[in-house]
Amino acid sequence: MKQRILDAARELFVKDGFDNVSMRKIAAKINYSPAALYRYFKNKEELLLTLKQGGMEKFGRMQKHLPEIEDPFQRLREGGRIYLDFAIAEPEYYELLFNRRAPSFADPEKWIGKPHRNFMNFKETVRQCIETGVLGDVSVDVAVASLWASVHGLACLVSTGRLQNSMPELDMDTVFDQVLDFITIPQIERARQGTNNES
Repeated sequence: MKQRILDAARELFVKDGFDNVSMRKIAAKINYSPAALYRYFKNKEELLLTLKQGGMEKFGRMQKHLPEIEDPFQRLREGGRIYLDFAIAEPEYYELLFNRRAPSFADPEKWIGKPHRNFMNFKETVRQCIETGVLGDVSVDVAVASLWASVHGLACLVSTGRLQNSMPELDMDTVFDQVLDFITIPQIERARQGTNNES
């Protein structure tokens, strides 16, 4: 029953927005009494945070093999593909985790939380890419922001079908690799030019 409540809440939160969904509305969707929901969750905030945690665990499981990839640039590529795959396979979780601001009824610090392990691993991979010269001479934070913004924007476009409708000729299986190459090749060339100038 707990999972049924979470599934119904996830669907309603994405469809109607956090503040427009009540415990009563969730209960009605699964033909359950509102009072009974409180056996599983003390309030809507706890329900939502449980839902968020479940989404992060799903996302984390998809990334479980990333540490086994020694080449940081290949690890970066695979991480981007996973982010895109997660947005396509779990659009409701993706929307809740990455596209929604903290709801009015939730503690912002609890909602945002500390940087997740997945993000810290991503940042470390970017640092290693810079260290090996793949991303050129750029700060870690700028590289992280640029790459995250690119894959996030791409994931939003693909998960909503907008990219496919607007550009049907694109190969959705390789589009992330092509976008990553477009972003990183100028950096690689810039790094090579800097090396040549020094010599």
